[in-house]
Amino acid sequence: MMMKKLLACIAALILLSVPCMGICETDHEIPTIVTIVRAPDQEKAERPPCFPDPTENYIPMPETENYAHGKKVVSGVHADVYVSKNVNDGKTDTYWESKGLPAEMLIELGDTYSISTVGVFLNPASIWEPRQQEIAVWVSTDGIEYMEVAPAFLYQFDPATGNRIRIDIETVEAAFVKVIFTKNTATRTLGAQAAEICVY
Repeated sequence: MMMKKLLACIAALILLSVPCMGICETDHEIPTIVTIVRAPDQEKAERPPCFPDPTENYIPMPETENYAHGKKVVSGVHADVYVSKNVNDGKTDTYWESKGLPAEMLIELGDTYSISTVGVFLNPASIWEPRQQEIAVWVSTDGIEYMEVAPAFLYQFDPATGNRIRIDIETVEAAFVKVIFTKNTATRTLGAQAAEICVY
């Protein structure tokens, strides 16, 4: 047993005396390779060409003024914090949700305009899964007598196309636009939903 311990100590001393075979040498520097990548010239954040723009598949809206933006809106009882003014604040990450169905959203345009399109948007994020909402559109010039310009129809909302629908109508004069919701197939709500309602 003593012999084995002695041999082990001798072996350890031999190993400690052996050079590091170049591994521990520090008499030369290891070259550092640096690759400089030039940033593209741009004045604002831009999507790299290799990433497709999802908005290319969004249902397009008319390239004209949205007469509903920032105007007075009136609706019935809303759910929780999802108030009516969210439907025309220019943002799709805020939304209105009614407490029950049917539900009406009245937009007072403040003047009389010739209109031909109504757009209804939800948040385009994929967490807002596809759903259908039954919607009709009525208009008025005096806020008293209303005329139906788009009968109730079950419209498909899909994140792949921007979670928006476009209702085109015969051009008509309107100072008040009433959007009536009678159905929503989403499983997480019992009311109507709209992030933006636009009038063109």
